[in-house]
Amino acid sequence: MEEIFEPIPTGIITKDELFNFLEDFPALLWRIDIIKNKIEYLNSYKIKGLGTKSGLILQNIDFRNRIILKEDLHLLERFMESVRNGKTAATIFRIKNKDDHITWIKVTGTIDRKNPRFYLGYMLDVSDTVGIVQDTLEKDADIEAMIELVNNPVILVDPYDKRILAHNMAARDLFCYKAAEFSKLKFSDLYHQSIEIHINRIYEETVFERKWEGKLTFQRKNNSPFIGDVVIRSLFFRGVRVFRVSIDNVSVDDEVVRRFVLTPGNEASSSDPADKDYINKLMKMLRNKSDMSAILQIMLDNQHGHMNFDSIIYSDIYIRKNKVVVYSAGKALSPMKQGEVFSYEGTIAENLNRYKLDYLIMEDTFSSIKAIDWALFIPHGLRSYFAKPFFERRVMRTVLILCSTQRNMFSDKYISDYALLYKPFLKGLTIWRKTKKKKTP
Repeated sequence: MEEIFEPIPTGIITKDELFNFLEDFPALLWRIDIIKNKIEYLNSYKIKGLGTKSGLILQNIDFRNRIILKEDLHLLERFMESVRNGKTAATIFRIKNKDDHITWIKVTGTIDRKNPRFYLGYMLDVSDTVGIVQDTLEKDADIEAMIELVNNPVILVDPYDKRILAHNMAARDLFCYKAAEFSKLKFSDLYHQSIEIHINRIYEETVFERKWEGKLTFQRKNNSPFIGDVVIRSLFFRGVRVFRVSIDNVSVDDEVVRRFVLTPGNEASSSDPADKDYINKLMKMLRNKSDMSAILQIMLDNQHGHMNFDSIIYSDIYIRKNKVVVYSAGKALSPMKQGEVFSYEGTIAENLNRYKLDYLIMEDTFSSIKAIDWALFIPHGLRSYFAKPFFERRVMRTVLILCSTQRNMFSDKYISDYALLYKPFLKGLTIWRKTKKKKTP
């Protein structure tokens, strides 16, 4: 008679037991926020020969290049690319310690299925089991997993009552809804009322042709509109018909969108007299300023509300040329020359553009895995920042960054205060560009 194995019932693990497990687990456990490029460590495990610097292998490119064998560098770089794309991955590489001792390191990670903006993983010394080779641990299992792995926003809609059945991380970032909020929406909550007269024809074409393509105008949670290229497909998922809505090439600067947007910079529309007085005051101070460092210094010296920044950066973005030109004001950034050039890849601008974010807050740069944070912010002692992008003719050209030498100095609840700077800054930016153009031979 065949024996049947039945697991012995056990009680629920306590918080103390879970904490002890994490601390005793023989690997460095970590979690990465893919959107913010921020890493946090879940235990205090240290790799032999690296000690407290163990985590820098994932964070600091310069440290990585110094300690990993050159012929193995591409293995970790490929793994970090999988992290950025939310793909399950594993790899093994070698590091050389101070005494030239070779240690084999394994890193493994996967997306957090319950909260897909997070990527979970561990790193450990596998020198004793060096025969283990790298392997891919996961394949696309179903459509829900598939939409989490694509970079552009994707939504699954019930074709009958138009409820949102599923959505990915990029969709949440684009529409500015939390996961729990998104799940309660209907598709009509996402598109702009201006397309209501066309939506039934779009649904009909999707049903009979299995596919509809075109541009649609949407609106975020705060009612700000944007336009995007949309593909709607009719398909079966687990025996049920669904509409798969894919959005790409998002823009907030089209003529269609301008009909619904009062100002291109999305500046503050506060009814508070003190806020209006502040904007008017700043506009007057910047009226005749044509030097960017002077413009930024005036904004730094004249703050209002809960702005709380001690340095400020203007990034002039050239995506096609793969460069970002940086201007700044503030004591922390005084050693940096005005107009210093950085690669676009790995910058705040790239992150904002990739996920179509309205803004980005980094609570602690030491938890970041963005190259620019380790090349610019950390060396100058900047610990937190708020970044706001601006677009011209559908292209990101400008990012304004408020910085602090202290952690956690910027918050979502003070966005309206930061927004008071937009209109004066854009005015100063226009004057600066016109002056710069005249000086160019």
